[in-house]
Amino acid sequence: MLNILPPIYKEVGSMIYKISGKWNDCNTYLIKGERKNILIDPGLPDDFDATLKEIENIVKDIDFIINTHCHYDHSGSDYLYQDYFGAPIIIHDSEVNHLKNASDVTLSSGLFHRDMIPPKEVIPLGEVLEELKRYSIEIIETPGHTKGSISIIYGDSLITGDTLFAHSVGRWDFPTGSLEDLKGSILKLEGIINKNILNVLPGHGENGNKHTISYVKKLFS
Repeated sequence: MLNILPPIYKEVGSMIYKISGKWNDCNTYLIKGERKNILIDPGLPDDFDATLKEIENIVKDIDFIINTHCHYDHSGSDYLYQDYFGAPIIIHDSEVNHLKNASDVTLSSGLFHRDMIPPKEVIPLGEVLEELKRYSIEIIETPGHTKGSISIIYGDSLITGDTLFAHSVGRWDFPTGSLEDLKGSILKLEGIINKNILNVLPGHGENGNKHTISYVKKLFS
């Protein structure tokens, strides 16, 4: 079921919609922009048909699909949305090959016991950073959960993938994860959140806010 937030963020008609993940699935976010519609972390393929219907109640096309990282619960349905909308998949440069080859880093076979179908077209994030900025999308590198994890700023909202949750942080014991990198990413996000972020939109669970960072810093104290 689609949760339309009352719009978390709205500027000249642009909005963010949240599709709450079920069970092990991630939260999916849809940015409805004036010029481009962007789907972030499509999630598992299981609920593709139902989710697609909800998305098409809001927009009829998707221009870009962005993965905050390559784990299967965030990227498993990339290929379905790409086939349907003809949209390229964008992921951090260091995770392009992991996604293309369904490597162990995606956790598809190891943790999720699934055979992953990779998307046909994957664009390294570095090639489109400037273009995304033109659509008011700012990318922040936040390694730790995986080496190529990113967070996304849109207006006064911050989409954090599995780096930062409302009351916790993502695991760092998966392939390419790093506790030290994660600590650094949390400190980086602290400065961003304290400056101009009202809504923290994580990859799983409930939304956070400006107080989220104070909760999670206690985990490292």
